[in-house]
Amino acid sequence: MSRLKNGYIPKVLATEYASYRDTVLRTLITRLETAQASISRPISIYDPMAGTGPLIPEVERSGYVGYFNDLNSLHLYVNKAKTYRSYKTFKRIGSATLLKKLCNFTSRLDRNTPMPTEKWIDDVSLRILSSAWSSCEDEIKPVTIILKAIILLSIRDFSSFVKTKNPTWLKPGGTRRNITVEQAFSYAINMLENYYQHTYCGYQAIKGGEINLTDRDCTKYVPKSGVDIVLTSPPYCNRVDWDRLYAPEHYFLRAVGVWHTRCEFIGTTAVRHYDNFDSDIAFISEHSKYLNIFLTKVKERQIGNEKRSDYYLKYFTRYFAGLFRVFEVAASSLHKNNFGIYFVVQDNCHRGMSIDIGRVISQYLSIKGFQTRVLKIWNQHHLGMRNISRKYRAVNPRQRESLWHAIK
Repeated sequence: MSRLKNGYIPKVLATEYASYRDTVLRTLITRLETAQASISRPISIYDPMAGTGPLIPEVERSGYVGYFNDLNSLHLYVNKAKTYRSYKTFKRIGSATLLKKLCNFTSRLDRNTPMPTEKWIDDVSLRILSSAWSSCEDEIKPVTIILKAIILLSIRDFSSFVKTKNPTWLKPGGTRRNITVEQAFSYAINMLENYYQHTYCGYQAIKGGEINLTDRDCTKYVPKSGVDIVLTSPPYCNRVDWDRLYAPEHYFLRAVGVWHTRCEFIGTTAVRHYDNFDSDIAFISEHSKYLNIFLTKVKERQIGNEKRSDYYLKYFTRYFAGLFRVFEVAASSLHKNNFGIYFVVQDNCHRGMSIDIGRVISQYLSIKGFQTRVLKIWNQHHLGMRNISRKYRAVNPRQRESLWHAIK
């Protein structure tokens, strides 16, 4: 088990939300160990919405086969640096050498006076950083992986954006921080090193797992070989706009031509051109009585412009329809003899109404023939997330977190 900092593995991305609490990790690890004891080959797990891949270290230490998919290409490149192989490369090369290489690639940035821009990254800085990204390709592959991850972890320091009242909603423009490349890359390297300290250092019997990382549309993709366990945590509902939260990094990935995402994130707030509303609301209403009641109340409580646009009704419909399709496709990847689906959910609220996401998913899986049960409920999210509604600040329903298991 990892030596956890404040109850969970330390974050790598500065804006990292996704992390499991200590007891979730312990429960999941115990379940994986029990499953492994019943079969002779390494167990295989699939996380279709892996985010920052909190179970990568456990798969590596225990010698499992892990498939970690996330639509966000940023996670693909950063998670590659979280593997045991990357840790050994980091340890062999050393932080000083990695820092020197990156500083040599980007030394012109220190001579470039930060200029105001309306973009996420000013053009001169973007050209220099893009050139550094290309220079990383000249290194051997294990080193390339780490150097690219460090660049991505540093992009925010070279970006131009304005913070708003909502900490997850950024606006492009302004002047980037007056920070040296050495300072920016040193901070990113320290975050990565801290991660390695807590996940791999001091473990004597690391077996080395098989890590498969992808950034595919998980409503259309599953591992071809099938898996023993599906284990995932859905993106936060009505709390984070991932396009905005990671906008500087996404802007850079598009600029260097490696942005692979071809569809919207499940939690997207872009519903203006949402064309499948009628079919989706009929679909989800048939699969969850709780959700049907909730959506009826959402429609009744819409105010002002919302009545004309049906914004929240469309948002929640799109979110849960997408979530149901992810679970349906992920379930199809399970071997005939399997250990089921584990999912960790974080509830939220809307205009004083609790959104019991675990209950919604449980009702959907029950209709699909699964027996579901909640393994543990916590009355507050482990990262302290509370009701963020400006209009309903006084309303504070429980922002619960829960761990569930479903099996046929």
